[in-house]
Amino acid sequence: MALKKKILRKPGSARVWVAGMLLVSVLFGHAGCFLNAKVEPYYGRIVVPRSQEFRWSDGGLPQTFDPAFAAAPPDTDLVRAIFEGLTDYDARTLKPVPGVATRWEPSNGGRVWTFYLRADARWTNGEIVTANDFVRSWQRTLKIGDLAPHTELLANIKGPAEAVSKSVLRVRLRRPDMNFPALVAHPVFRPVKLDDGETTRELAPGNLVSNGAFSLSKNESKRVLLERANNYWDKEQVTLERVEFVDQMDAESALAAYHDGEVDAVTNAALEPLAIKLLKPYEDFRRTTYGALTYYTFNKAQAPFDDVRVREALALAIDRDRISSDDLGGATEPAKRFLPDAISEPAKPVVGKSELLEKDTLRAKELLAEAGFPDGKGFPRVRLLVNRNEQQRTVAQAVAAMWRTALNVETEIVVKNWDEYEQAIRLGEFDVVRRGVVIQTTDELTNMRMIFHDRLSATDHDATSGLPSGNEAGARNGGAALANEDKGGASERLETESQALNDLSAMPIYFASSYALVKPYVTGFDSNVLDAPSLKTVRINANWKQPEPTGSTWNK
Repeated sequence: MALKKKILRKPGSARVWVAGMLLVSVLFGHAGCFLNAKVEPYYGRIVVPRSQEFRWSDGGLPQTFDPAFAAAPPDTDLVRAIFEGLTDYDARTLKPVPGVATRWEPSNGGRVWTFYLRADARWTNGEIVTANDFVRSWQRTLKIGDLAPHTELLANIKGPAEAVSKSVLRVRLRRPDMNFPALVAHPVFRPVKLDDGETTRELAPGNLVSNGAFSLSKNESKRVLLERANNYWDKEQVTLERVEFVDQMDAESALAAYHDGEVDAVTNAALEPLAIKLLKPYEDFRRTTYGALTYYTFNKAQAPFDDVRVREALALAIDRDRISSDDLGGATEPAKRFLPDAISEPAKPVVGKSELLEKDTLRAKELLAEAGFPDGKGFPRVRLLVNRNEQQRTVAQAVAAMWRTALNVETEIVVKNWDEYEQAIRLGEFDVVRRGVVIQTTDELTNMRMIFHDRLSATDHDATSGLPSGNEAGARNGGAALANEDKGGASERLETESQALNDLSAMPIYFASSYALVKPYVTGFDSNVLDAPSLKTVRINANWKQPEPTGSTWNK
């Protein structure tokens, strides 16, 4: 996926040095920015707009206006603004809140969900949003298949959804899921207005019919403009009159535009570590844990990795804090569980501190000895497979050094280009392999299936066990880089994070971070682990006053 926040470049290369210097020149090039006699609490010029218009640099302009084809920001941000699903996320709490559906109820132990649609939900052409709109839209997404980057999120739905009436939708699931309302808040579940002749072609921006809080007004080469939708059922609670997606394709131009007061927020910019350090003192700079997880999966078809004691020993020997703070320059968050705290803790705090993967060298040595390898004697050299990427090579070298120091276990780091890497995974030519996934929802069952993928296809419902999906954050098309016949993966159906931490078919390493600059007069723009702010709650505080600067240097 085109998630530029994940681009972390090795500090030593010439290319990075040049890019870093460009960013530094932008940061230092504005008079009074850093070295003023007074401390500036905010980065750049602040002029409070007189109108409720939000100007957003979101990593470029949206490239699709279709929920089925939206892979990542800014596409998903636009889709959430102009289309509304059965539910939506509260951007601050990440709990599902009513959208087109006013209420919902489970039956049959969470295998069946019934949603009751509001009577005043309207398309921009004035027609009522019906249950059949959802049925047809979901069927369309399945027909699109692999071209729709998040089709796999529909995989647990058993057969077509049922329009019991115009206002009642019933959904049957293959496996019980008590958090299904959170899943359908994802953009891929949002309905589109289809003609009688259903089509799998991508929706075009011209004469686009939508049902969200905003509607598409202009699609130009340098900007995309949204306006508050007149037919939206909750329009009285939407403060913004317009949202402008601004074309700022690189971090340098985005920072310059923000500093000069030309945009109100910057997100999804590929900031270098030095730029992040320089921006950190400012009150309008935000850092948030982002649900892009890098983890290592064991080949359980190979001894001794079929022994949970071995897997736990290797997992406990890793110092995740040191990897994030030292090896990755503080640009990531250590992952001591599979799901970020913001997802796991509010919904189901089942993981205690004893279950988190804290470094424990003593326990790791005990476990390895119990498995028949005291002080690492007789343990085979670990084949650690990673894709060709400097950051992943750095992490692999750090992990290998930790295994050597703590357990006397040697590692062969195998680095392959992407196609060879995927082939090696399919053939099971590894002991441990680096994988990555971008978490799309707060739904625990779906998240576990994305990590420990049981190969349940959304299009044919053919479940076979295999390796985790490869939802890598580097591919623009964003789809799952999945291998249908991965070998060496977990055969168990891990459905909860607690099960995953006990089984340790894989071990989490780190989460990515996301960064944003948001003007202080903007309220309701809430960053979160899903990178899914809600424009419905954003407003411009026209009465905001800048505080008097204090201090004598730019360092706080």
